[in-house]
Amino acid sequence: MVVSFPDCPVIVRMLDEFPLSTESDPKDWVGLIPHHFAYRVEGDPLYGAQSEAWRLVEGSPTHYRFMTGAGCLDVITCGEPHFALINN
Repeated sequence: MVVSFPDCPVIVRMLDEFPLSTESDPKDWVGLIPHHFAYRVEGDPLYGAQSEAWRLVEGSPTHYRFMTGAGCLDVITCGEPHFALINN
């Protein structure tokens, strides 16, 4: 699968899932559904750490999180994700 954000600047963070458990209290995790791939995230420390000026210029970007087994890809962008399946 290919996930893209055409014509939009993005901030990307890649890490394994373990560090996510140290960023916030698990009691605050709401809406995570086991075995799902893509999420829209609100109130995450990664988003809050970005420049307020950048967020204003980009027009209130959205934070997306993609979970892949033991990995995590965070994307902050003004666009919506586009998904494409790749045939082997």
